[in-house]
Amino acid sequence: MLALAAVASFVLINHEVLYLTGPFRLSAMPIESYLLATMILYLFLRLVIVAAEMRPARVREEFVRCPTCGEWLDDPTDSGLEAHLRTERRSTPSEREIVPAVALRKAFDAARLAAVAAREAERSEGPPTPSMPLDDASSEDLVAAIVDPARRERLRHGPHLRQDPREER
Repeated sequence: MLALAAVASFVLINHEVLYLTGPFRLSAMPIESYLLATMILYLFLRLVIVAAEMRPARVREEFVRCPTCGEWLDDPTDSGLEAHLRTERRSTPSEREIVPAVALRKAFDAARLAAVAAREAERSEGPPTPSMPLDDASSEDLVAAIVDPARRERLRHGPHLRQDPREER
């Protein structure tokens, strides 16, 4: 490839040789011009080879993805696309939607626990003691409750001070 580019640069610079009008005479060009022409022609030939080896993109006649939602279609025919568009799609909720829903759920749980504690207080006629389920206790608290059994009762009936950091606003 490089030899072909060198011959082409020689012929390009000394193109009057191709006219066959007289004896061969080398042009008085410096060697740098031959090197520059060789480099340009070599890159041109490489580019032509790369372009010739490229395959054209395959064009599909049918839909492979849904044009509205971008999901892959099981049946790429028109009837399959219509059936896909008829089905309801649920979008996954973002974190901005999840955090208020979790906060609302925790508020309902707290209200339910307060109502249960109020009913227990009415029955026992003592001060209301809201009990925290041990599911919300941290692992350090549960391990410490093994050593100190009274800590478990304090965890169940004490105030629940831990909050989810995503709920703080």
